[in-house]
Amino acid sequence: MKKLSLIAILALAISANAAGFTGGASQSNTSGFTGGQAPMNQGGFLGPRYGVNSVKAALSAWDDTWVEIKGKIISQVGHEKYKFSDGKDTIIIEIDDDDWGGVSVGPDELITIYGEVDGNALKANEIDVKRIVK
Repeated sequence: MKKLSLIAILALAISANAAGFTGGASQSNTSGFTGGQAPMNQGGFLGPRYGVNSVKAALSAWDDTWVEIKGKIISQVGHEKYKFSDGKDTIIIEIDDDDWGGVSVGPDELITIYGEVDGNALKANEIDVKRIVK
């Protein structure tokens, strides 16, 4: 009976990891929302994404709004703080040391950042970056 319970728990754990939201996570999931083109053999919604895709929209968005913006890191302005531009507007982004994911970026390289708006009434919105893709 214990073996059967253990097998059932393992099967549930494996199947729980097989689906989910992949718009801001690695493309290793086998199904779920991709917010764009899906890799071969991956299912999911291919329509418009939730959130904002420009610095201008992020500057006026609500706190915790999801962002996916292409642009360049212009300079570092503090510990884990950087000035980011999408070519039209600039915003301060925060990238925790453990969120770089091994990616090295120079000021002339085009990247896509994924994260959430960090806003409050006392200062301009910033972006808390969760993932960077070259």
